[in-house]
Amino acid sequence: MKKIKVNILSPGRFHVCDLARELDKNGFDVKFYSFVPAKRALKFGLPMHCSASLFYLMIPFLALEKKLFKKQRWANVLSMKVQDHLTAIIMRKCDILIAMSGAFVYAVEKAKKQGSIIILERGSKHILEQKRILESIPSLKVKKPVPDINVRRELKGYELADYIAVASQHVVDSFLIHNYPQERLFKNPYGVDLSMFSRLPHTEKKYDFIMVGGWSYQKGCDLIIEAIRKTNYTFLHVGSIADLDFPQEARFTHVDAVDQSKLIEYYNQAKIFVLPSRQDGFGMVLSQALACNLPIIGSKDCGAPDLQQMVEDPQFITLIEDYTSDALIKAMNQAMKNYESLNGKIYAGTAIENLTWEAYGKRYAAFLQSIVKK
Repeated sequence: MKKIKVNILSPGRFHVCDLARELDKNGFDVKFYSFVPAKRALKFGLPMHCSASLFYLMIPFLALEKKLFKKQRWANVLSMKVQDHLTAIIMRKCDILIAMSGAFVYAVEKAKKQGSIIILERGSKHILEQKRILESIPSLKVKKPVPDINVRRELKGYELADYIAVASQHVVDSFLIHNYPQERLFKNPYGVDLSMFSRLPHTEKKYDFIMVGGWSYQKGCDLIIEAIRKTNYTFLHVGSIADLDFPQEARFTHVDAVDQSKLIEYYNQAKIFVLPSRQDGFGMVLSQALACNLPIIGSKDCGAPDLQQMVEDPQFITLIEDYTSDALIKAMNQAMKNYESLNGKIYAGTAIENLTWEAYGKRYAAFLQSIVKK
């Protein structure tokens, strides 16, 4: 039987590298087009025959974007457009094209003309909802958090797509608000590597709360600052500093971004994971924390409500009621009570198997098989 050809386009590794690996395991003929070097992708389990790296072609433009004109939007736009055009030139004909939304327009248009089924991977809310939310944050330092060109490219992609793949219900809802047909939305929560993230029973709990990821207003870190200052809790942050200063105070600890393989040590040093994000497509760190058996505090605008529905004991995932420090403190106090009643219980239960990359890949494979048969 002839294999279904799937091209996956991405500016970086992201979750679609894991998707490429899993679809290959499920018998698809996969090519992963990105500027991730093939040997680096191999470290994450993607076979060399699946990689079609643009890394060496993109070096001059990456140097412009990352080194010479760091944080200059025009350099970022140039790099994005060059990769889009190069990918369109070198990619093979395929049955299904899966592309990160906004990053590819020309390549998507070419595949569409060749008769490919187009699936966009959207990691956040509908672009207009994302724009509305970010522009409504009064303390946000960036004047235009979502540039016009990003909006245009996203909306063009929505027009071209046959389907849009998302990871959580709040993202589905954001598309429905803008009258996108529900039958063209595919919800599939991201996976987690259980060989990399797990509970370490004898690790000392040095911190009450931990947050992993970029330190930003978007992720509600200003609320964390206010909440910790109003309580006696201790807090650990692991990740980069984005658009918010990190407090230089005794109960706040910061660790710069580390390799994923080292995150397990930090998760297990804390009692509870917190992510009061105002806008986060899913938040793979939530699944990582869950795999380490940390009770979770999350907002309605991340993957926490979806995880609540997937685990055996949902009481250990606490949702904040609104975006205020008082609401976060209430959730923190409840989560701490939940933690004290945990007593070593694995609250995800056997449902943790539904949160693996293998399970994610099987759901995606079944979806692809179903749309090809239509």
